[in-house]
Amino acid sequence: MTVTIPKELETALQQKADERKTSMGQLVREALEWYLRMDAELLDELTAWQEVRDEALDVVDGSSP
Repeated sequence: MTVTIPKELETALQQKADERKTSMGQLVREALEWYLRMDAELLDELTAWQEVRDEALDVVDGSSP
């Protein structure tokens, strides 16, 4: 299987793999395994918290209307 990802995501993945001293392929496998084990409701809650975090960062950065 081949997956194409945006350059920005590839860069972020490579940085995280370097931090963890692992390959980018291994990091992606671990992330996919984690995601597939997660309950749908938990993922929804995590997404909601991330949206709140992003909104708070926008307010702090002054980019909120």
